[in-house]
Amino acid sequence: MLRKREEGRGTGDGAASLPRRLARTVRRIIGAPDYEAYLAHCREAGHPPRLSEREYVKEFLDKKGGVRCC
Repeated sequence: MLRKREEGRGTGDGAASLPRRLARTVRRIIGAPDYEAYLAHCREAGHPPRLSEREYVKEFLDKKGGVRCC
């Protein structure tokens, strides 16, 4: 399902979107918030984003239990 959503993204030039895809992969691995994915979800759902990037990150971290080092 995730691959299907990502196929429709980008400019069609795989090299141009490689850094963006790599950054998304790293964020998933380390469990960091992905605001770009949130914006893509809002576009696909047909509604404007209700959170700014700062608000999104704060809500994400609050749901995870705050910032942890270990």
